[in-house]
Amino acid sequence: MEETEQSSRKRLKKVLDGNQIMPSSIDRLSGLPDAILIHILSFLPTKLSVATSILARRWRFLWAHVPNLDFDSETHSSESTTSFSGIIYRVMLLRKVQSINTFRLTYLCNCGKYELETWLATAIAGDVQKLDLYFPCNVVLPQCIFTCKTLVDMRLRGCYLGSLYFHVIISLPSLKKLHLSSVKFGNSYRNLMHFLSGSPVLEELIIDGIVDYDTCSYIICSPSIKRLMLNLQFDTYVSQSTADKVAIIAPSLRYFRLIDCLAGYIPGQRLSSLIEADVSFNNPKVVGEDYSYTLSVLRRIDLLCNVKYLKLSSGMVFNFIAFGDQSKPIRSFDNLTKLELDADCLFLKKFLESAENLQVLILREVHVHLKHWMEPNQVPKCLLSHLTTIRIDGMRCTQQEFDMVRYLLKNAQVLKRMEIYSRPDGIGFEAKFNALQRISLFHRGSVACELAFF
Repeated sequence: MEETEQSSRKRLKKVLDGNQIMPSSIDRLSGLPDAILIHILSFLPTKLSVATSILARRWRFLWAHVPNLDFDSETHSSESTTSFSGIIYRVMLLRKVQSINTFRLTYLCNCGKYELETWLATAIAGDVQKLDLYFPCNVVLPQCIFTCKTLVDMRLRGCYLGSLYFHVIISLPSLKKLHLSSVKFGNSYRNLMHFLSGSPVLEELIIDGIVDYDTCSYIICSPSIKRLMLNLQFDTYVSQSTADKVAIIAPSLRYFRLIDCLAGYIPGQRLSSLIEADVSFNNPKVVGEDYSYTLSVLRRIDLLCNVKYLKLSSGMVFNFIAFGDQSKPIRSFDNLTKLELDADCLFLKKFLESAENLQVLILREVHVHLKHWMEPNQVPKCLLSHLTTIRIDGMRCTQQEFDMVRYLLKNAQVLKRMEIYSRPDGIGFEAKFNALQRISLFHRGSVACELAFF
C-alpha cells in the first residue's frame, strides 16, 4: 500500500514538473499561452468570443485583445436594433487593443448614418486591413472607407455605390482584393471605373451578380488586375437591349472566371497575358440554336486565344452555321495545352483545329452535347504531334460517342493514355464490358497508347 502511494506521488510530481503528459481530464486549453488563445478566438464571431469571458477569471478579458471584429445582426435577432447598436458600441469601447485586422459587419436592419460612420471610422483608425460589409442596397457608404490607406481586402455586399464618380474621392493605395456582391452602381458606368482607378495595386476583382445591369454599362479597366471573376447571373429578366454592355481591359490578367447569361458584351482588348480561364455560358432567354448568341459567345471565347488552360462549359446547343461563318476570322489558340470541355461538340472541333499544341483533353458529360459531333475536314496538327492524354467522363456508350472515340484513337499519333469513365447510373456491368471490348478493337494511331475504362 505504501509503495502504491509513493508511486502515485512520483507520477504527480512528474506531471507538475512537466515531464509527463497530463491526464485527459485536465483542461489543456487553459494551459495554452494567452497569445495562442487570442489567436483561436480571432476565428470566432465577436458574440461567441465575448461569451468566453464567463469561463474563468483568466478568460474574462481575453476577447478584448482579439484583433478581429465580426458583428451579425441575424445572430442577435432577439435584440432590437437599438440593442444591437449598443452591443457594437460597448465592444468597441471595452477593447484593449487599438489595431483591427478584420472588421466584418452584417447589418440588415435600418442603420443610422452617424452610427455607421462612427464604427467604420474606428476601424480605419485601427489600421484595418480587411473590411467585409453587408447592408441593404439603399445604404450609402461613408467617404472614409474609400480613402483608407491600410485596407488590403474589401468585400461589399448589397451596398449602394451609385454616386462614387460625382461625390466620392477614391484612394485605396494598398487594396489588393475587391469583392463586390449584388452591389448597385446606379446608371453611370463611370462609378465602377472610378472605383478601379483609385485602386492602383488591385490584383483580384470579384463581381458576383449585378443588380442594375439594365440601366448601366460596365467597363472593367485596370492595369494591375491579375485575377478576375465575374458572375453575371440575374434574378430578374435581362432584355436583349443589354447586350454589349460589359467590357474588359486588363493587360496583366492571369486568371479569368466567367459565369455568363448575357446576350453579349463589348469585346474590349484581347487578354494577351491570360494563363487560365474558366468560362460558363447559359442564357435562359435564348431559345433554340440562336445564330447571334452563338456568334457573341465565339467572340468572347476568341478574346481568350492566348490562354494555356481553358475550362469551358455550357448547357446549351449552339448554332451550327455560326461556327462555319466565313466572315468571322479564325483565332489560333497556339498556347493552349489543356482543354476541359463540357459543351456542344462544335467546340471540340473548333479547338482541335485551332489549338496546335494541345496536350491534355478532358471531355465531361459529352453524351448530352453530341448532336453536332463531326470529324474535322483534315486531321488536326495537335493530334499528329502533341495530344498525349484524353479523359472522357460520363459516357453512355451511344453510337455517336463510339464514333468520336474511334476518331480520336485513330488519329492521335502520340497519345499515351485514354481514360473513359461511364456514368455510375448510365450502363450496367455487362454493357460496360461490351463497350470496353468494342473500343479495344478500334485502331490506334499510337502504339504506346494505354486504354482504361472505368
